[in-house]
Amino acid sequence: MKDTDVRADANGRDSFDEIYETYAELVYEKAMSYVKNHHVAEEIMQETFLKFFRFRKNTNLEAAKPWLLLTAKYAAMNYNRDTKWEYAVDGVTQEKNEKIACEGEDPEDAMIRRLREKEYIGLTDDIFAALYRKNVRWYDAITITYVLEKPQKEVAELMGMDLDSFHSMLYRARKWIKDNYEHRLDEIREL
Repeated sequence: MKDTDVRADANGRDSFDEIYETYAELVYEKAMSYVKNHHVAEEIMQETFLKFFRFRKNTNLEAAKPWLLLTAKYAAMNYNRDTKWEYAVDGVTQEKNEKIACEGEDPEDAMIRRLREKEYIGLTDDIFAALYRKNVRWYDAITITYVLEKPQKEVAELMGMDLDSFHSMLYRARKWIKDNYEHRLDEIREL
């Protein structure tokens, strides 16, 4: 079955069942790739589909797959953060330093650039995880608009909002992000 073959009936029940059957394993695998625990990944998968079921009337069924995967990803990241699990990050090896030096970039500059990139990725993950905990609608609006690059008018309709209200919600979400994370961004820039 193709992603676009999923159609809603009058109450959305059949479409939910089809979406669950189509994407359950994929959502489980996404969660498992982050938490590395079968039981936790199953729980995240179930929570993700429960949330989708509750919001399915406001969700474009064609966007179900990316929405489910992003939601599972951030739920798994929240779980890892809440349980203080950390994954080892590859360090810069001597071989990489030599390769960079051969390419004309100073190894110290390369290390700072990599550190900055790692910090940007960590900041992005922290922002999305915190946004998910703060307000799920803000999270959905930001991820669908900026990550999936959907037009704001389309996302507003998808979320059952008029465009002005949607713009206002996006403004509040972006302001919250700026108020809470601008200092970290400034710290990264100063590296």
